[in-house]
Amino acid sequence: MVETGEKRGTILVVDDAQSSIDLFKEILKGEYSVTSVNKGKDALETARNAPVDLILLDVMMPDMNGYEVCRLLKEDERTRDIPVLFLTGVDEAACEAKGFEAGAVDYITKPVSVPVVLARVKRHLELKQAQKQLVEWNHNLKERLLHSVAMIRETSQALMASDERVPRLSGYHQLIEVVSGILEFMGGGFGVHARMVSEIAGDAARKMNLGADMVAKVRLAGLLHDVGKMDLESAFREQMDHSDGAEQRKHPVKGQQLLQSLPELSDIGEMIRWHHEAFDGSGFPDGLKGEGIPVGARLIAIADGIEQAVSSIDSTKSEYALNVIRAHAGTLYDPELVPYFEKVVRIIYFETA
Repeated sequence: MVETGEKRGTILVVDDAQSSIDLFKEILKGEYSVTSVNKGKDALETARNAPVDLILLDVMMPDMNGYEVCRLLKEDERTRDIPVLFLTGVDEAACEAKGFEAGAVDYITKPVSVPVVLARVKRHLELKQAQKQLVEWNHNLKERLLHSVAMIRETSQALMASDERVPRLSGYHQLIEVVSGILEFMGGGFGVHARMVSEIAGDAARKMNLGADMVAKVRLAGLLHDVGKMDLESAFREQMDHSDGAEQRKHPVKGQQLLQSLPELSDIGEMIRWHHEAFDGSGFPDGLKGEGIPVGARLIAIADGIEQAVSSIDSTKSEYALNVIRAHAGTLYDPELVPYFEKVVRIIYFETA
């Protein structure tokens, strides 16, 4: 039995009780197209062959219970991305953990509350849309990176052919402009933070006389240092803020993975991967220590700490941030690099000693 229409999304209700199906149709019909089945095997068939945006799945069904249906949905590439919300009775609340293990994203307890049903359906459809936009953003970014790396290759080959002894930086500068432009479209605090970290770390690298090529790489790595964290923005922020932090700790590795197919940017990928390593070895993801952490990653770590400290207060930003960094010198941060940031930070935040 199917109801169709051009609405905000298609919801598949799976329940062996027709009265429960009728109730959910009544609740959802004003905003969503509702499809219903009363058997687990029919739910699998419908999800695989028809457009379904979200599934409301009863746990207790005679032929195939909800846990098994959910597990099979998540194992199938065609249906794994469809959010599943379990429908449970009050006496089944203890089975919630089992539902999450099977791949469900949430649950609704029977007897249902109309506002709760509408709110949870809306929230998980918005999360799904945000995740889709994230995948598209990552794909578009990678395409732009590939294009810019091709230009780096052309520039390098031309310089080698002419034997000109000049910095091979035009490709990196263009790549920085590309990434900066993407950040502008993103808006919000993410782009501002990335640009500030890039400026602070890049200026410190320049004061250390690391060379123009290294400075350009540090600036680019600073812009991209949190690119693996994109799923914490927008609609994902609320969900992730209530997590145990495990997902947040994966973002340096995710950021490096974005650049894996670009050999010219492998060292930039390493700076991104290791910008949360601590000088005393207590950081993540690999527990690197001291000079075992690339200098670019150590610079970005300090710049990241400074920018976060600056963002937490309204006045005397630079001195407060520098004091925070000094307090962690030798533990989180390389103490020999900290002095290179003092003048840089005061200039960037318009505060002079």
